[in-house]
Amino acid sequence: MPARAAIAAVAAAAALLAATPARAVITTVTDTGSTYSLTLRVGSAGATVDTVAFNVTGANAGLTPTAVTGTPTIDVWVMPVRPVASTTVARPVTLRVDSSAALTCQSGGCGTTAIPFSKISWVATNNSNAASGDIQNGRFTASASQSIASYDANASFCSGLLCPLIGTWTYQSRNLTATRLQFSYDNDVVYPGGNYKGTVRFTASME
Repeated sequence: MPARAAIAAVAAAAALLAATPARAVITTVTDTGSTYSLTLRVGSAGATVDTVAFNVTGANAGLTPTAVTGTPTIDVWVMPVRPVASTTVARPVTLRVDSSAALTCQSGGCGTTAIPFSKISWVATNNSNAASGDIQNGRFTASASQSIASYDANASFCSGLLCPLIGTWTYQSRNLTATRLQFSYDNDVVYPGGNYKGTVRFTASME
C-alpha cells in the first residue's frame, strides 16, 4: 500500500465439512493521527465463534452426491472512516480472502486427505450490485489473495466559509454492511469419510 496513511484490518473465518468455526472478529485499525480507521467484522458480534457445517450424509455420501448447503450464514462488514477533506480523492478499500490452505482430515479415518477450498462457493444477499464494489456470488479460488470486494471510501467535500468550523468532523464513508454469505460445498468428489477442517482469512485494507 502507498505510504500515505495506509490502514489495514484483519479478521478470520473458517470452513469445515463437519463443523466449521467462522470467527466472529471485529478489528479496528487507525492511523497515527486517528483520523482514518477501518473496521472489519466477520460473523457474529462479540467473542463467540460461529460454526458453519456441511453435513455429507446418507445418499449424499454415495455415488450420486448433490451439493450441500452450509449453516449458518455469515455476515461481513467493512466500515472505513475518513475525515472531511478539501478534496474528493478516493481511498480504495479492498476485501480479500486467503483460502490457500486446504481443509484437512481431523478425525474419522480420512488420513492425509485434503479438500481444496475451491470446492466451496457462496451466494451473497443483502448486498449492492457489482458496480458498487460489494461482494457478489462467488467461489473460493484456493489462492492466498483473492479479491471479493473493492470500492472507494470517499470523503465529503468541504467548501465555503464553514470549512474552518467543520474541518475536524469525521465523515462516515461508504460501507459494506452486513452482506450475508450462504456457503455451499460442491460434493462432486467422493472423499474418504471423516471430519475436515480449514480456515479462510479475510483481510480488509484502505490505501
